[in-house]
Amino acid sequence: MAIVHVTTAEEINAQVATNKMVVLNFWATWCGPCRMFANVLEQIDEEMEDVRVLKVNVDEHPELSEKFEVMGIPHTRVILNNAMYEPLVGYIPYEQLQPMLETELKEEA
Repeated sequence: MAIVHVTTAEEINAQVATNKMVVLNFWATWCGPCRMFANVLEQIDEEMEDVRVLKVNVDEHPELSEKFEVMGIPHTRVILNNAMYEPLVGYIPYEQLQPMLETELKEEA
């Protein structure tokens, strides 16, 4: 599956209407930790078929940042079965994020 760059709340809603886990990431091109975290998200996207990764550029879509109460970036929200988990803020290594996502998937199964 490919990472989807979303630009509207409607696009996010359409992508969340799935039985897959959605990882919604807010980022900016000038943000060093965001660029590092992009590699982690690409690995999640490649290796976890039950996870859909969405990205929002905060500079281009500030209204979405406001809607999701983004105060710092990278800011990541995990959504599963229409439930939004607490935000993850900052860089998270793959070795830490992947097991956390797997645990949530197993608990929902």
